Amino acid sequence: MPAGEDGLLVLIRGSGLVVEAVRGDVPGPSVDAAWRAMAGFGVEPAAVFPLGADRAGVHGLWLEHARQAGVVDDEGFLVTAVVTGSSEVGWVRVRLGGSADVARLVDGQGRIEFIARSRDGHRICGITAEEYEHWGVGLELP
Repeated sequence: MPAGEDGLLVLIRGSGLVVEAVRGDVPGPSVDAAWRAMAGFGVEPAAVFPLGADRAGVHGLWLEHARQAGVVDDEGFLVTAVVTGSSEVGWVRVRLGGSADVARLVDGQGRIEFIARSRDGHRICGITAEEYEHWGVGLELP
């Protein structure tokens, strides 16, 4: 898989999300800060499914949580995924395409790993791989 901006954009476009712009370090929490928040001690998942489970329905489940949390709206949202060098790229502004499926935002080990951030920067909703499960996590950020 390509690394850096090219790799990240290939992965995002491959998931059916429509890339509008690479935003980099927009105001608000950085990509690294968002990943640290997702992995924080005491973080509880809003949804859990086994790593090897059928991924049908993952997109709908995530989208429901992301809309309720105010992360995704008609104007789009910011996203990052696990690709070598994605932290240096920063946030990518996207909107949902007709074929969008976040279950295709997989890392080099076949795990779904991404974070979506609200445009105002105060909320995130993503999926991360834990030891035996994928966790859907939504958080408020300072």
